[in-house]
Amino acid sequence: MGLWALRAFFLLVCAGAGWQAARLIGIDDDLGLAGGVAMFTVVLLAETLLKAKESVADLTAIVFGIAVGILFGNLAFYITMLILPLDYAQDQNMVSAIRVILTVPLCYLMTMIVFRTRDRFRFVIPYVEFKKDRKGPRAMLLDSSVLVDGRIADLCHTGVFESPLYVPSFVLEELQTLADSAERLKRARGQRGLAVVSQLQRSRDAEVAIHEVTEPSDEPVDRRLIALAGEIDAHLCTTDGNLSRVARAQGVKVLNLNELATALRPAVARGEAIAVQLVRRGEEARQAVGFLDDGTMVVVENAEDRIGSEASVEVVRYLQRSSGRIIFARLLPQPRAPRAEAAEPAEKKRH
Repeated sequence: MGLWALRAFFLLVCAGAGWQAARLIGIDDDLGLAGGVAMFTVVLLAETLLKAKESVADLTAIVFGIAVGILFGNLAFYITMLILPLDYAQDQNMVSAIRVILTVPLCYLMTMIVFRTRDRFRFVIPYVEFKKDRKGPRAMLLDSSVLVDGRIADLCHTGVFESPLYVPSFVLEELQTLADSAERLKRARGQRGLAVVSQLQRSRDAEVAIHEVTEPSDEPVDRRLIALAGEIDAHLCTTDGNLSRVARAQGVKVLNLNELATALRPAVARGEAIAVQLVRRGEEARQAVGFLDDGTMVVVENAEDRIGSEASVEVVRYLQRSSGRIIFARLLPQPRAPRAEAAEPAEKKRH
């Protein structure tokens, strides 16, 4: 919407510039208006060939683009005056018309270039790209799989994300398409993904925004995600293993929630036998408590009489809490000592 408003504004400016140029030159006003509109059409066609990437800092981009356009317009004007014959150069009306004709379209073109590539630049003087040397946390793009999964909302509540989270507009469109599907399973996935987006936007624990991408594309969503992550130097958050491998192969850093869950999996599994030093009583009757080397608490049933010694236990289940993991176990049966052979009687029975 902002781009079309800007185009409409410059269309009016170009039409007015053509009308003013026609009055200065002394030709028909309607011809000047038509020339201004034609000039805008030519510049618009040139602008559509540029690749667009939407971002923030709209006002800064527009002001900076106009300033660059005026600078290039003056440069083009002085070059044109050196080329024109002396008679034209001394005609003030002709000089003013040439200045207007060159400055307005160059202002528009430079403004659109800066406006559509403002994500990749930091607006300082000189106009230098800092993309490769950027400091601080990178933004993170969320794909549809991680939104449908829903665990990203719980992670946001922990405050683990310092970087902003972006939901690309084409991912939002993909979720909407799923939510409107006739298939019940797809519809449920799409609705869940949209609900998670709303939940993330209401969250105060993370900065979440919709990243608008207005450039139409027929490429698959996964390919557009990887391209966008490379363009704005962002990381990718997903649960799709294939997308993770392709993105990493193209140099994009990926946070896969399934891989993260695997990394946070307990070091012991249910049914595994471990040795633990029992150090104190538990909260329930006949419980004993010990600790693993990493500090994980182990609660052993019916082991109160083993406190102060090391016991071999079998993991029954484990519980993950905000304070840490708790393992519940039971004592393994101790191997029985071999029976001592019956001693022979000191004296044999007399017959």
